[in-house]
Amino acid sequence: MISAFSCHTGKNTAGDALLVELRTSGCFGYCPVIRLTVQDDGRVEYEGQQFAEKQGRDSFQLTAEEAKRLRKQVRAANLWQYPERIESQVVDAPWATLTVFKDGKTWSVAGSADRPEPLLELENAIKNIAEAHGFQVRMGVDPNVPPMGTRREVVVTLRSDQNAGNWIMQFNDIRLLLIRRVSAENKWIVAYDPAEISAPDLIRRFEKTEGVLSVQKSN
Repeated sequence: MISAFSCHTGKNTAGDALLVELRTSGCFGYCPVIRLTVQDDGRVEYEGQQFAEKQGRDSFQLTAEEAKRLRKQVRAANLWQYPERIESQVVDAPWATLTVFKDGKTWSVAGSADRPEPLLELENAIKNIAEAHGFQVRMGVDPNVPPMGTRREVVVTLRSDQNAGNWIMQFNDIRLLLIRRVSAENKWIVAYDPAEISAPDLIRRFEKTEGVLSVQKSN
């Protein structure tokens, strides 16, 4: 983690066109690892890595008001006054690196949840902008759970003596999620990713397992 956030100062040929960059690290859970690079003209380059809802690269454009407000916040934070690394006593909080660009030079400051307030405010401002443009950057996703936007559901009725949590653990090669119990019977809604397995194939597979009484598509 530490090596991933090494900081530097020096020349950058694109420095004059860049305003600020935010990079985040992982944690013991599913903290999203992302990078947001804001150009001076308001264009924002996004890169989603581990546990990010949106994987890969994308971009969006700030409004004139958003760009103006962010420039003001970058100046107010004044990263140049801080050391390259701010030590943290918080064990499980993700680290973040903020980088500013000026006159072809860069300055990066890395730290965690107990950084000075101006740095936390600048990070939050960049994240707020990304969220406002449809990029989920505050909450990571569990890679073992079907994605929210594409998941489908089936209804599985288990024998009364069958523990649903134990039963679903046998399917470790596909992403499944117990959504909720839907009746006094041992009947459950189970979510799956249709990109991994079709509904007919999933139903046939469930029907062949011990303890399953019936399976059907969810309405």
